[in-house]
Amino acid sequence: MENQGRKILIFTQFSAAEEAYSLNRVVQDQIQMFVTNGYKVAVTVAEGFTPGGWYAHPDVELRGMTTVPCHNEVKKDPTFDADVEALTDDIRAIVEDIDFVISHDLIYQPSALKHNIACRRVAKDKPNLKWAHWIHSATSPYTLGRLRGIFTDEYAKIISEPFPSSYYVFFNHYSIPRIAENFNVSQEMVKIVHHPSDVYKILRIKDPSVIRLSEKKRFLDADAVAVYPVRLDRGKQVQYVIKTLACLKEMGFSVRVVVVDFHSTAGDKVTYRDELKAMAVDWGLNAQEITFTSEFDPGWGLEIPHESVAELFSLSNVFIQSSVSESYSLTTQEFILISRGILVLNQDFPPFRDIFGPDAIFRKYSSNIDVMSGLDGNTTTQYGPNDATPEERSHYEKNYHRETAGLIANQLRHTQGYSRWIKIKRERNLQYVFKHELEPLVYG
Repeated sequence: MENQGRKILIFTQFSAAEEAYSLNRVVQDQIQMFVTNGYKVAVTVAEGFTPGGWYAHPDVELRGMTTVPCHNEVKKDPTFDADVEALTDDIRAIVEDIDFVISHDLIYQPSALKHNIACRRVAKDKPNLKWAHWIHSATSPYTLGRLRGIFTDEYAKIISEPFPSSYYVFFNHYSIPRIAENFNVSQEMVKIVHHPSDVYKILRIKDPSVIRLSEKKRFLDADAVAVYPVRLDRGKQVQYVIKTLACLKEMGFSVRVVVVDFHSTAGDKVTYRDELKAMAVDWGLNAQEITFTSEFDPGWGLEIPHESVAELFSLSNVFIQSSVSESYSLTTQEFILISRGILVLNQDFPPFRDIFGPDAIFRKYSSNIDVMSGLDGNTTTQYGPNDATPEERSHYEKNYHRETAGLIANQLRHTQGYSRWIKIKRERNLQYVFKHELEPLVYG
């Protein structure tokens, strides 16, 4: 769905952008979603509001209203009628060029009663103007009975009727019947828009190149993201990461492989990279699914900042350490600390178990240690029997990597923390919520 020139108003009574106020964060997320998707946004605020954050974006216009007394109880103060008239005039002017209005807590809070009545008056006169009312409390709204005896029949009547041309927005499907009954509307008028999270902000990702890579390769949509920081020496055995993730893809998972190939600009390292790229294609990965960071960003041609590697780890959930030899492997340790994801270690290199413990998937990838003696030497794993032909050995090897992928898949599907993380990053990020839940209301 593309922006068709619709202009958005977010209706608030904010007098300040308080960082600790969750509703302020919700509004700023909404501004960010609309602005980054090409919309012009206006926001109503109280007099004296100082813009900051997304409120100060050049595509955001702040529109003020008359300041009126508000109360946290249902009451008719001496200036009630005049306040409603003034607000009605203000709001009528504010929405003159608006196609879609989002309100927050407008339709049920006693402190918003004057604004509520004024907005309903304007909405009744502008049937083509669409409204969506975010309901941030599951409690019942004030009842008509509390209004009668305090307000004129006009006010009681206007509040008792459904808000014209409106959706009522809540955050879980279970509550739809309750919301519909509380506000006396059909269940079809209650829409679900989950609260999104700015994943990059939550994960404290600041490198624009990391964000650009994630967005271009759609990391947030992937089931498995494997990041492997290596100098492209053949002993690092990057091919096993590629082959395992390719097998995971065959099982129906969405995968991404990111090879952070630092200090790999000449000689056999370049040859090895070309071989790995060809192998990735042969095993079924496409350009969206395999990335060498040296080729993605000119600033990463030689090396990538350590902080950026940490940010990539925070977006990953699988790490395969297949090297034939490491004195320690800080990259493995940092993945464990940052990602807390699924760890696969080379069983043929016993120091890994000593360093990182037994709580990992151990698979055989050969090593430069003789596992029988514990001394220098070689442990060579051949997939399949000794007399297997090259074609048969290739078949046995693929089955082995499929088994590894199956072990990873089992954890992705059935380990609560992993499956929950995949769901939330995929379905609660800003762009997903905007495209699947919020933007459709604008054109609904």
